[in-house]
Amino acid sequence: MWKRMWEGRLAFGGGGQAEAEQALGRIASRWQRLQGRVGAVVNRGTLVLVIMAFFLGRAMILGELAPFSIAFYAVILRLKRSAAKPVLLSLIAGSLTAQGIFSIWPMLVTALLFYRVIYGMLTKKKALTLNMVPFVVFLVDAGVRMAANAAVSDTTTYSLMMALVEGFLAMVLTLIFIQSLPIFTFQRGVKALRNEEIVCLVIMLASVLTGFHHLTVAGLSFENIFSRYLIMLFALIGGAGVAAGVGVVTGIILTMANMLAATQIGLLAFSGLLAGLLRDMRKMGVGIGFVLGTAILTVYVNDVATVIAALQESAVAFLLLLCTPKSFIDQVSRYVPGTHQHSLSQQDYTRRVRDLMATRIREVSSVFDELSHTFAQISSAKVKPLDEVMNKTIDVVANEVCADCFKRSQCWEKNFYGTYRALFDTATLIDLEGGVKRANLPPELKKFCVRTEQILPAMHRAVELTKRDMQWQYQLADSRNMVAAQLAGIGTIMSDLAQEIRKENNVSVDHEEHIVAALEHLGLSIRSVEIVSLAEGKVEIEVTSAGAASAEEGEKLIAPLLSEIIGENIIVSRKRVWEDENSVTMTLSSAKIYQIETGVASAAKEGRLHCGDSFTTLDVGNGKFAVAVSDGMGNGERAMQESSAAIRLLQQLLKAGFEEQMAIKTVNSVLLLRSKDEIFTTMDLALIDMFTAKTEFLKIGSAPSFIKRGQRVLSIEGENVPIGILQDIDIQTVEEELKEGDFLILMSDGIFDAPKHTDDKEGWLKKRIEEFESNDPQEIADMLVELAVRINHGKIIDDMTVLVAKVEKYKPEWATIRLPGVQKLKRNKTAGAEKGTEKLVPMN
Repeated sequence: MWKRMWEGRLAFGGGGQAEAEQALGRIASRWQRLQGRVGAVVNRGTLVLVIMAFFLGRAMILGELAPFSIAFYAVILRLKRSAAKPVLLSLIAGSLTAQGIFSIWPMLVTALLFYRVIYGMLTKKKALTLNMVPFVVFLVDAGVRMAANAAVSDTTTYSLMMALVEGFLAMVLTLIFIQSLPIFTFQRGVKALRNEEIVCLVIMLASVLTGFHHLTVAGLSFENIFSRYLIMLFALIGGAGVAAGVGVVTGIILTMANMLAATQIGLLAFSGLLAGLLRDMRKMGVGIGFVLGTAILTVYVNDVATVIAALQESAVAFLLLLCTPKSFIDQVSRYVPGTHQHSLSQQDYTRRVRDLMATRIREVSSVFDELSHTFAQISSAKVKPLDEVMNKTIDVVANEVCADCFKRSQCWEKNFYGTYRALFDTATLIDLEGGVKRANLPPELKKFCVRTEQILPAMHRAVELTKRDMQWQYQLADSRNMVAAQLAGIGTIMSDLAQEIRKENNVSVDHEEHIVAALEHLGLSIRSVEIVSLAEGKVEIEVTSAGAASAEEGEKLIAPLLSEIIGENIIVSRKRVWEDENSVTMTLSSAKIYQIETGVASAAKEGRLHCGDSFTTLDVGNGKFAVAVSDGMGNGERAMQESSAAIRLLQQLLKAGFEEQMAIKTVNSVLLLRSKDEIFTTMDLALIDMFTAKTEFLKIGSAPSFIKRGQRVLSIEGENVPIGILQDIDIQTVEEELKEGDFLILMSDGIFDAPKHTDDKEGWLKKRIEEFESNDPQEIADMLVELAVRINHGKIIDDMTVLVAKVEKYKPEWATIRLPGVQKLKRNKTAGAEKGTEKLVPMN
């Protein structure tokens, strides 16, 4: 088009072709720049801000105060400077359309430009922070208005007061825009808006609606249409409470611009309340509720014409709501707490955080694996062979004794093999017998060596140094192997943790809402339900209920109801009381098939204060229950310190997830390193699987253990040495499947060695245990200690400890609760239960 116009003009005027092409090039370049700027505005989301700025430029309070423009411009200049120029022009354009040429727009433009100058000066000196912006806005706006009043000789008290009021309103609006504008400038992520932020957002949107004042079409006010649309939108998203609040705030802001709109406050609030109450019917219910509220109140306060106009405006707003895309409503809903979309967005955010944590943990796990591999490579290097060691030993002796000997050439040049063989045999004798005298020297050495008195001490020193060096080499290799194994264990634990974190928690929010509805059907006040896992045997649900008495409701009501809904026994595993909020958070998890009841009895030697034995009973957390007894060397406080240290360390390692044998080897290494003294302790460990009752016994130098099954008694034995003596220990494991009603009995040597009158101590103890008729593990433990004391005529000849564990089927204290009409979760029996394949099916 431009080309045809210029060609016609040039043909008419007789201009040159080159001049025409230059002119066309300049026009095309300017057009491209204009398109680029428009595209940048649209792409960056600035178009929304420009439209808002236009209507804020039109907005006024009481017909003479315009605090919206400078507040909006100040925040945009701080938060999104790239949009400051188009926003400034849009504010000025909006003020011109509202007031015309002869209005207060010169004062507004002066305030905006003056603030831009002050902002540039303070920013250059790095003296302007976000907290200072509202105060600068107050000073600039009030100062410019006072200066304008003074220029027209208006120095009355009223004019001074209005200048201060406008400055104060501008400062307050700046604080409000700072809270709400980050949503439109895309400087905050999708997360829940606090109540204060929601109010600030509504005030800002109502301020924009104020700019619609005096804009009408067919007698219908744009201001009323869009204010009603805003309330319907929030009613659909947030419900009755949010909609009523939006109606109140919107009505107040509109009333500040037009005092005749005071009746709108109650109208909008009540209509929003009814609309929110009917939001379960989606858009249609919201529209019916709002129109109904409008019709009820408008009849009492206005004439027929006004009622018809109000209904028409509400109908148009409802049509706008019907035309609003669902994607836009879902996007806005993600910011409002309590909505389904917000819950989904929070799940997405949690999943991203979980993936990030899992990635970091896996990276650290890789570091530990690499360190383990490095140590394993170093320790795999072979220790120097014996021939090389002996060569080095003989070289040391030869250099020390034979270097200046007059027969050196005869011994080491003419008779090298004979001399080497003689010294080799001497070193071997020293190593085997601990020392060699001159009379026991090999014949060849006696025959040829003239320095036997010097060579014997030198040989003893060299062999001793070589033995010490070899000992350190072996110990260093063992330590490296242990470090490599421990690093590999830590890497495995962290890798498993990363895998556990990465498990997709795709449990639908509908399941949580279903559980909340079921619990509230019982009359409970439930604040939140969070499903961590619904996998069979690994159910974990957190329920927060109101009221201090709700702690008792967990076992009696919540767990039985969830047991019925989920289809397996659920128990309350943890509780946490929030006294400030008057609520209780309960963690409900799968109940194990078996439960362990324990009893412990102990006695110190000769009635002393400290017993050298220690024990532990521990729920490891992976479906296993650990019981252990440790017997420290000797008696008294020192033995107690060693055994308790071993037990505590073992307990922490098992709780952290270390494999059982690795945990015991680590305890062994720690006991070796912590003291130079001969410190050792026995360890008797049993790990009971509470789903299958299979038990793994790990016995390190301990007395035999016993299993009492009815009238039969079985023994479990081990023959390896206690921990803390050897660097490399052989851990014997024995597996046994326990049954319901079985008693597992672990004891220290003080009990096992008590019957001094017989050599068959194991058989004697079996017979005594068979005679016990009690079903209480504590009574059995007490009877065994009493028996050991009585058999020695009332004397406690050694530290004694007995730990008895009874295997029982888990029996819930309360029956499940079935509610008519409440649906039940159907879960797959496989790993699919962890992948969100649960479905809701009606109860039978």
